[in-house]
Amino acid sequence: MNGECCKILLVSANVGSIFEEPEVMFKPWLKAFLQSIDHLQPGLVAVHCQEVGGKNYEASMQHVNQFVKNLLACETLKKYDRARIFLDEDYTAADKFTALGNLYFVHESIEDVLIWDFTECKFLLVEGREVLSGNIENIAVKEKAKFPQHFFPEFKWSRKGFLRTRWSINNCIFDLVNIHLFHDASNIIAMQSSPSVYSGNRQQALLHTLQRFETDKYDKVPLIMFGDYNFRLDTHLLIQELTAKAQSELTKGKKDQVNKIVYTEEGNGKIVLTVETKGFDYHDKHSDLFFNSTKWLHQYDTEFQSFSDRLYEYAINFPPSYPFSEDVNDGQSYMKTRCPSWCDRILLSHSVKDIILQDDNHTPQYNIIGKEVCMGDHKPVYLYIHLKPGKGNFSNTVSPLKLTRKKTLSINGEDITKSDLDYINIHDFATFEKETYLLPEFKSSIRTRMDQSDSDGGRFSLQNVAQQIMTVGRVLKAWPRRPRSRHHSSSSEDFCETDEALDPGISTMECDPDTVSISTTVSHVSDADCDAVVEQGEHKSLIVDGNTPDIDRALIVDRNTPDIDGALIVDSNTPDIDGALIVDSNTSDIHRPLIVDKKSTGVVHTAVDSSANNNDVHDVKLLHAPTRGAGSTDTDRPARTKRPLASVAAMSSSSDTTTTTKCPCPCTIL
Repeated sequence: MNGECCKILLVSANVGSIFEEPEVMFKPWLKAFLQSIDHLQPGLVAVHCQEVGGKNYEASMQHVNQFVKNLLACETLKKYDRARIFLDEDYTAADKFTALGNLYFVHESIEDVLIWDFTECKFLLVEGREVLSGNIENIAVKEKAKFPQHFFPEFKWSRKGFLRTRWSINNCIFDLVNIHLFHDASNIIAMQSSPSVYSGNRQQALLHTLQRFETDKYDKVPLIMFGDYNFRLDTHLLIQELTAKAQSELTKGKKDQVNKIVYTEEGNGKIVLTVETKGFDYHDKHSDLFFNSTKWLHQYDTEFQSFSDRLYEYAINFPPSYPFSEDVNDGQSYMKTRCPSWCDRILLSHSVKDIILQDDNHTPQYNIIGKEVCMGDHKPVYLYIHLKPGKGNFSNTVSPLKLTRKKTLSINGEDITKSDLDYINIHDFATFEKETYLLPEFKSSIRTRMDQSDSDGGRFSLQNVAQQIMTVGRVLKAWPRRPRSRHHSSSSEDFCETDEALDPGISTMECDPDTVSISTTVSHVSDADCDAVVEQGEHKSLIVDGNTPDIDRALIVDRNTPDIDGALIVDSNTPDIDGALIVDSNTSDIHRPLIVDKKSTGVVHTAVDSSANNNDVHDVKLLHAPTRGAGSTDTDRPARTKRPLASVAAMSSSSDTTTTTKCPCPCTIL
């Protein structure tokens, strides 16, 4: 495709709110986004996301897996045979975490595509699809930084920063930068001056970023920066205009600080405008003003003006991109929490004009996606342009090999051979700086490599499995018996300062102990009375896979293991089993691990046995309750007599021969 223009679709999308209710929000968001690709047919799709994983990212980060897999598997993107997806998800590294996500998809018609290695200072050929998730600090084909904390002194902690990549497409070189600047913490404070104190914070961070690019060691190339700049209207001047003939009434809260201002018309007392810390309501004129009077509002959109010598922007002919209603049935109303503003922007260095083709047949398009669809509190903003070939030709570029492209998928450097993405969880291959700080909600969402090995016919050794079991055993012994409360908010702006100041890496260590749980991947274990089938014989390491309604999977670790002598872990995806029993095989009374069905009054349905004729796994026998018919229920089962665990132990002996004690439930032998 040398010598031809490349159509590029650039999208900035703050996706924080769609991760709060993914089962509701993913579908309309993805549908509107993919429709824009179908309509424009770009050669390169570049999506810069902010707040990946949502406000409650510790728990909601698990949904990033499905979001990315939906994109990789969708029909619209099938002809985009190369992809690079960068996901900064490691919230345990509080000093580096930005929650930024850069997603790039290259169409099969584009031949020459290279990406820059910021460590080796050279271009690399882009082949296949690659996902880089979790902790991505050591990834060389990107540059990432979190803004210094003193740029935003009102908060002790934030996720704001930038993530840069450099590309060569048809020998045209340019930088793409994802950026997220600071928001307005309080409407009351923002309206006190022109420009606001928050505007000053944003300008400082943006200037810092531009100066860094201007003075670093890399060659200077055209730059396109798109993200959530959080630019706001000058509310000091706007409110003066809207309330010129109104009178105000102030309400004070704690520490004698103003937390609400109500403006009413003189004479009749009709409320015109209400401003609160996190409230902005122009009442019956709210939607008409901000959705239909965009040209008039532009006079108050002034934050970008101080950077016009370095950057430019195409004309804005769409309504403010934030804050839209999060009601999935309402795509055109604004929430009355903030003054609507053009937060999401696409800015370009003046040198970009040299690499963009612009004439009557190649007109740039600058607009929002999903104008009538609920896309969360931020509407994605896109820029569609035509890229000239050949500009930015550096001597250190390399020519892509004219070979058949590899149609591969790799996750954090590990090649994936599965064609069905349903069997892959991108977080299985991710690393985190402090894995002990990962919450159970996130851990439990991950299909472990052990599970994958089952479906692959045995990918991992028993030693790998044993190590995981020993870890889980320690966690089970320390499992807390108290609930953990969860905070829910769709926007990073709409929570108290103390919440954002909280360091995610130490939050579970410093919070109220009554509202914190220890991170683990195993459900709570309680004592249970049980009936059992006990089989005696040599204790050997076993791996059992039971395809019955009572057990999905069990792992038994050799009793000679130093930490856990005899352990059984149940991975249950059925209604019948939700617990596990750890058994010490050195106990004189118990010689067999047991599988407990907690939801059937603690009665044991299954047990395992092995022969001693081999050093590893032999002659595995699985006892189970017979599969019930589709119309059967728990009441269809014969009544079973509960017996304490001590009586189960008494039924076993130390004989070398295998004996079976009959269980009162209707067991059968496979």
